[in-house]
Amino acid sequence: MSEEKADPDTTKPKTVALDELLPRLGHPGKFQVITFLLLALNYFTVVVNHVCMAFYGSTPKHLCQDSVIEASNSTILGVTYGKCVTSYILGDGQNTTITCKSDPNGMWKYTPYTDRETTIITEWDLVCDDVYLGKLATTIYFLGVMTGGVVFGHIADHFGRKWTMLLCLYAPVALGIGIYFVQTFTAFAVLRFCQGVFVQGLQMSTVALVMELAVREYRGMAGAVFECYWGAGVLILAGIAYFIQTWRYIQLAISLPSILLVFYICLIPESPRWLIMKGRFDDAEHVVKRIAKFNKLPYPADIMDAIRKEGAYTQDKSGKQFTALDLMKSPILRNRTFLLLYLWFATSLGYYGLTFQITSLAGDKYLNFFIGASVEMVAYIGVIYIIKRFGRRKPLTFYFLLGGFCCIIAGVIPFAGTGDDISKASTSFAIIGRFGMGGVFSVIVLYTSELYPTVIRSIGMGCCFFLTRVGGLLAPQILLLGDYTHKSVPIIAFGVLGVIGGVLTLLLPETLGRKLPDSIQDAENMRGTKIVKNEDEKSNSNKAKSASDKYQAVNEGYNEDTRM
Repeated sequence: MSEEKADPDTTKPKTVALDELLPRLGHPGKFQVITFLLLALNYFTVVVNHVCMAFYGSTPKHLCQDSVIEASNSTILGVTYGKCVTSYILGDGQNTTITCKSDPNGMWKYTPYTDRETTIITEWDLVCDDVYLGKLATTIYFLGVMTGGVVFGHIADHFGRKWTMLLCLYAPVALGIGIYFVQTFTAFAVLRFCQGVFVQGLQMSTVALVMELAVREYRGMAGAVFECYWGAGVLILAGIAYFIQTWRYIQLAISLPSILLVFYICLIPESPRWLIMKGRFDDAEHVVKRIAKFNKLPYPADIMDAIRKEGAYTQDKSGKQFTALDLMKSPILRNRTFLLLYLWFATSLGYYGLTFQITSLAGDKYLNFFIGASVEMVAYIGVIYIIKRFGRRKPLTFYFLLGGFCCIIAGVIPFAGTGDDISKASTSFAIIGRFGMGGVFSVIVLYTSELYPTVIRSIGMGCCFFLTRVGGLLAPQILLLGDYTHKSVPIIAFGVLGVIGGVLTLLLPETLGRKLPDSIQDAENMRGTKIVKNEDEKSNSNKAKSASDKYQAVNEGYNEDTRM
């Protein structure tokens, strides 16, 4: 096959050499393990920025007061306090009604959790007529996140995973410091939008880089451990918020730590898979030599030579650039994309809906937030072991159905009556539903990255992340339905969407044990619902038998020091 005629979309590639490369560099090697653990720290930046508005936008109890009357020695015979309007009956027989928003003497008296607690609500009086602005700030942030999913999906595929990740890691530091100094709500909202753009780019490029560095057998564990870092980030934010409680200082506490990761510039490598797919073989060779040297393994010259010879299929001479339209050109990939878009939407809607619902329960908001994070963590840890045995498809179906049915039950229980027991039972099922949706989130990120080929992986995941943020935007609005209909309506809606997601997941193929697809043709050929074990060994047995003595020595040299 000549290089001029190679086409990654129509020609079946010879991917044997590329698939053999990563195991030759360690199974996994120490370099890969260290790189993974460092990259996983990026999830702290992502999660704290995603959920910090749970504290920034918290609205404490408040009353409307007349600052002049309250400060004077006037005799007050009676007063009817309200959140927005208050009426006074004074000793001279005069009745006064004040509307805090419009009256120059009006002021709000807040009753925060502690005297040192501040939020954007108390600082800029985002109550009464301006109550929508608190939720609007969250909406604006997730609009930025959606934008980042599209923009940085293309940037990461065109310019590389590493430099996209670095840009998106350090930019939020400057933006976070800027947010600390803002004096108006408008400036706050604008900077939060920009922060959302970069944070989403960070999450997406980090996932792509890790999945492309990981040996196939450990991709599942890598994805699940990522979600554990997410859960740990939520727990850490709960602690930071509890001990600091002033939103500006919380902002500094979650922004400045990324400065400590400046050494990523020298330490983190570019994805060798991406370099190879772009035809940058010299750069890929440099990365491979670096990894092999660190892991004290011989440089796999035979594999790299084979990759150079096979290089035609990875990138044709026309320099084809892939776009989101390539997700729709293939019927198989198009149907798979539509399914994934729905699954991500349903996941996000259920996850954020339940998160907002749980944190609004009566009691200590910091404790409620911590309990919710703990439930997530249990789900994330369990997934690490479950997906290694049962694959991706069945666990995702199970978690969807578990979360969905528990939400439906939690919504139906209140129709049976009232009282503390009813409320506790409903809350318990809602928490189990939160557990289910946490499990869904921990599986679907990995599953999606394995279903899309390398040439459009970041683009595909960017589109899925986009739908996730749409769900995050709509979840608070759906919760408002409970104020106009019945409080159970939103959670039942989340449950129904989850059950549908569980059924639709059965239409997708299993990816455990399969090669990570590189071209669109590879992705189309990925079919079947059974777990495949040792696919490479079965398909390449003849090549393995004729491998050089050095190659055999490398394989035999795998020991506990080179395994995770």
